[in-house]
Amino acid sequence: MKKNRPNRIADGQTLAAWLLSAPSLLIILTFMVIPFAMSIVYSFTNKMLIPNPNNPFQFVGLYNYIKVFTNDVSVQAFINTGFFALLFVPFTVAISTVLAVLVNKRIKGIGIIRLIYFSPQIVSITVVAVIWAFIFSPSADGLLNSLLHSLGLEPQLWLKDPKLAMYGIAVMSIWQAIGMQMIIILGGLQYIPEEIYEAAKVDGAKRWQTFISITVPMLKNTLNFVIITNTIAALKLFTQVFMLTEGGPQNSTNTVVYFMYNIGFSRNQIGYSSAMAVVFFVIVLIISLIQNRIITKGE
Repeated sequence: MKKNRPNRIADGQTLAAWLLSAPSLLIILTFMVIPFAMSIVYSFTNKMLIPNPNNPFQFVGLYNYIKVFTNDVSVQAFINTGFFALLFVPFTVAISTVLAVLVNKRIKGIGIIRLIYFSPQIVSITVVAVIWAFIFSPSADGLLNSLLHSLGLEPQLWLKDPKLAMYGIAVMSIWQAIGMQMIIILGGLQYIPEEIYEAAKVDGAKRWQTFISITVPMLKNTLNFVIITNTIAALKLFTQVFMLTEGGPQNSTNTVVYFMYNIGFSRNQIGYSSAMAVVFFVIVLIISLIQNRIITKGE
């Protein structure tokens, strides 16, 4: 009769796992789970950041949620956020993929070239915003306007123009993000066997055929990760708007996260802000699940 093997989990591994996970779980519970649960509760109330004796705390039902979908400013914030994501995600993924392929070479000095591409990621987003504020300055001394003047073209208002402001935010964000995404995709390229490319070359495949038929399919998991994480990052757009436009001009760059911050901390409406946060969380979750389903379909 065989002896039962010792149950290592029962011998203490479970306890050790919980003890080692406790610090991280405590942080997640304190700063993510509990605040989100509080947001759900507050979203059904008229909770204010600073209590007002003339407007006592009370249950308001679905009033805040109705306001989210009927208020013109909040609806515009959702539209602006979606528009930014449509600009940011495809261009970031495409440019990062091309750059990763270009720097995936074993030549002298390639490390320096990779560092140059990655360098914007090292700089704080606040500093990046200050630099691009000068580039997009509406005055004649702004970098872009000086360039336009040298070409005999009329200067533009850039971030002061409702039609151009979001494009400017997108350009700055893409420039700042492609370095990190390039490194992630480059990591995926390193795992593609060189023999596959050599076989394709022997068969007479051209570079663009090799890229479409070999590189992209074998990068599927990496690109899946990059697309989903970039989509979430795009939907959380805040710092660039806060630093450069404050939601203007004419609410053309007012995003969901900036609007939540504004109504919660500037206008004292925590209940309304919480309802926005809950709706936003559900939308981001649904988009992420749909993306993952579409991208991984057929695996």
